[in-house]
Amino acid sequence: MTDKRLLVFTTLAECLSFSETAHRLGISQPAVTKHINILEEEIGAALFVRYGRTVALTAKGRELQRIAINILDGYAEIEIIKE
Repeated sequence: MTDKRLLVFTTLAECLSFSETAHRLGISQPAVTKHINILEEEIGAALFVRYGRTVALTAKGRELQRIAINILDGYAEIEIIKE
C-alpha cells in the first residue's frame, strides 16, 4: 500500500466520482481505477459500490476511510516537524 493509493482512496471517498477524483489529483481516470482496484485486491474486499458514474463506500470502505485519514494526518504532522 502506498501513500498515493491512500490519497486516491480518500479523495474518491470524499467526492464519490472517479472523474472528479482524477481531476482533483491531476491524474487520469484509468489511474484512479487502477489504484482503487489494487487497494481492493490488497484489502481483499470491495471498498466501493459502483453506480454508473458514481460510487458509495461499503462498510469496509468506511473502515478504511477512517484509518486512511489518520495515516495521512500523521504524514502531515511529520512534514510539520521536518520544517
